[in-house]
Amino acid sequence: MTSLDQREQKAKSVWSDFASLENFSETAAPRLVKFADTNANNIVLDVACGTGVIALAAARCGASVTGADLSPL
Repeated sequence: MTSLDQREQKAKSVWSDFASLENFSETAAPRLVKFADTNANNIVLDVACGTGVIALAAARCGASVTGADLSPL
């Protein structure tokens, strides 16, 4: 097994239970965006955005949003 294969297997293992993490971030994202006072005058860069939960919450407030994520899968 190559190191890339090992990294891929580890990533699959880590993210196999993503649903529980997403449930947490789904409720926290709107509060974070509100706390940051995000509005239509903002440009937001969400680095390591995953599924984009926070980026979507910021976009719903009218901000111009770019999300980027790197995944070996």
